[in-house]
Amino acid sequence: MTYLYPLDELPKELQGLAGGKARSLAHMMQNTKLRIPKGYVILASALENDFLCPAAQAELGALLASLDDKVTYAVRSSALNEDGEVASFAGQYETVTDVKREDIPEAVRQVIASAGSANVQAYMGQQGAQTTASATHPEPSTAQPTAGTKQANEAQPAALSEHVGARAGISIIIQRFIRAEFAGVLFTADAITGKDEFMVGNYVHGAGEKLVSGTENAQVFTLGAIEYSYDGPAEFAPYAKRLTACGKTIRNLYGMPMDIEWAVAGGKVYILQARPITTLQRANLDTYDVNGTRSSCKLLTRTNVGEIFMKPVSPMTFSALEKINEILGMPQWLDNVAGQPYMNISVMCSIAVAFGKDRAKAYESMKGLVGKAPEGVEVPISPFDKKAFLKRIWTLFFPKQKSKLTKQQKKEMVARLADIAREMIGEIHELGSLSALNEYWEKSMLPRLRDGMASVIGQSGTSMLPLFNTRSQIAKIAGEEMAERLCGGCLGVMESMKPLFLIGDVIRGKITKEEYVTACGQRCPNEMELMAVHPYEDEAYVDRLIEEHRGDRIDFYALQEAQHAAYETALAEFKSKYPVKKRWIDKKIARFVQANSFREDLRGKGVWIFCVFREFIKRAGELGGLGENAFMMTFDELFAYLKGDASAASHVAARRKTYEEYLTYEPFPNIILGRFDPKAWMADPNRRSDAFVQGMELEDAGDAQVKGFPGAAGVVRGIVRVIKDVEQIGEVQEGDILVTAATNVGWTPVFSKVAAIVTDIGAPLSHAAIIARECGIPAVVGCGNATTVLHTGDEVTVDGSAGVVRK
Repeated sequence: MTYLYPLDELPKELQGLAGGKARSLAHMMQNTKLRIPKGYVILASALENDFLCPAAQAELGALLASLDDKVTYAVRSSALNEDGEVASFAGQYETVTDVKREDIPEAVRQVIASAGSANVQAYMGQQGAQTTASATHPEPSTAQPTAGTKQANEAQPAALSEHVGARAGISIIIQRFIRAEFAGVLFTADAITGKDEFMVGNYVHGAGEKLVSGTENAQVFTLGAIEYSYDGPAEFAPYAKRLTACGKTIRNLYGMPMDIEWAVAGGKVYILQARPITTLQRANLDTYDVNGTRSSCKLLTRTNVGEIFMKPVSPMTFSALEKINEILGMPQWLDNVAGQPYMNISVMCSIAVAFGKDRAKAYESMKGLVGKAPEGVEVPISPFDKKAFLKRIWTLFFPKQKSKLTKQQKKEMVARLADIAREMIGEIHELGSLSALNEYWEKSMLPRLRDGMASVIGQSGTSMLPLFNTRSQIAKIAGEEMAERLCGGCLGVMESMKPLFLIGDVIRGKITKEEYVTACGQRCPNEMELMAVHPYEDEAYVDRLIEEHRGDRIDFYALQEAQHAAYETALAEFKSKYPVKKRWIDKKIARFVQANSFREDLRGKGVWIFCVFREFIKRAGELGGLGENAFMMTFDELFAYLKGDASAASHVAARRKTYEEYLTYEPFPNIILGRFDPKAWMADPNRRSDAFVQGMELEDAGDAQVKGFPGAAGVVRGIVRVIKDVEQIGEVQEGDILVTAATNVGWTPVFSKVAAIVTDIGAPLSHAAIIARECGIPAVVGCGNATTVLHTGDEVTVDGSAGVVRK
């Protein structure tokens, strides 16, 4: 067949000519065991001047000869601009139901003719440019890219308009008609708020057309999506549990909130259609319009991610973060609002709840990592596919394409990860064509990345759990002060401290500038942004750093030794007071140190991996004439471009315009709950930088003091210096109280000047807290509103033990 295919056999490469509805049905049929009526699709390329071409008519005739006379059929449209995430077109095109086999050709003609109806034309006019984009790119990859959505959202043929009729591309579905006892729709999330603990549906008796047309009042019901429950008419109760399972399966398959058409016949639940809920559109990648708060109700935080990504990320970096979500099986864990990355606390708590943890305890156990939510805020929990997650984790640890390295080789590879990355960067620089880049990726880069992933997993050693619970467990026995003393000085010189310590070694002649670059050349303020220039690329970087720190009077090695001595004193006190806990505390501290060391070491080496990707993308831009526009693409588009598909770069101009606008936005609140409109927030003179909670008036913290997490012990009095950007650190004077949104490894050199650190973003495990503790500098982190309440020139007292800054 050329124009007509069974839905369950529709080839992936032709799905762009099948339209949204047929593509969705085919995707569900090919990837689930849902009960879906058997059907066929006539591709949009079959239309010539609003009629089926002769070859398509012949194929239809052959199909009719094979159909069953004992059943009837439904004939409906599947337009290329239908059932996408921007516009659904639901109910706009003609649907002919209960059609006998011999009447199918006439029903096909009716559906084709309906594409020119006044309703459709008016709807298209309302959609405007969004509908045009949806027609050209029927279903953009805006979902969290699970294995299923990746298949469904594969790039389609470039210029579909060349292959379709005059009606913006309409295909036809012929599907067995279900004579329904009940028919209705099910929304897997609230279409306004995005809350998805419950699914909401309604139904009518008989055919679903009565629901669409409004000729019969619908019955309403709700289904529990996390724990099963049913609230609705008793007559529908026998089918509610099965419909719940269907809704969860479809929601998990697409990774986004869905609008599902269904029917009950003969006691069985049939799925008739599923489309995205267009009001909950997370992103439009054509324009890089991204706002994770639109897709569901969730609690987002900039803690930790705000320290890594201090500016909006480029489309390519966003694409990389989406890949990380996919690899980990954690949908939208690294989320995004107008280019600014956030950590999704809700998905983390949802995973914990799915595995049996109480929701309140789930949040409490990770507060040290994700920061504090405002008083009275409950973390929204969403349904989570535990089986799919475990399968993803199993694949991560036991991939189909297994590494052939021995255990010893894996250990050596982890140790040499930075050296291997630098070797690969040198090899990339030698490549002279796009095809050579593509070959290098497939034959060299990808295999080494797989080996690297396997090696890191194999060498991970201890669980990261000690990062989260050690401090609290010690505090339960000996109090918060002792927990701070023990956890604050035991870590030694970690990876993120090297830029601060080693620049002093360069100045004192202990190491060369080249050795500094080898050790720290990947570390910079925006180091995980693929567009960012790193120190190893800038020959003058170390010289500038030397001039900036030549006059430093602080001996950080001496400070660190003093911190460690204080730790040893605290440890001796603990063992003296709690002798039965001697072995326990030694094991706890050892595991805590190991977990911190591994995390820091992995982060440093991970940046080198990002540098390899940066050099690969940069080289593609150089060889393809795109320059920095290569960073306006996604990874999938980049590899399509390497293989000769010039259309893969068709969205770079629109994305660059949006990205450059994002760069002008100020940092958004540390905590966001509910739908957040960046422009409305920036226009609000009373906006808060600590938190935004939709529909909730937050308690006024006042301006006399600022509260946060105790970051590093000590009390100091001094003058505030508010710094909004790392490029301003030259303004910091000796003895200042540094107040900023967050610090990362790129800020480390400024620690040699300041008397204390105060941040909006952070938690006890954040960069500012860790470095301040090891250097003996008081710190209060995760305040939320420090840069708003405090101003340059204010005289304040910083109490790092209490987590308070007083004017």
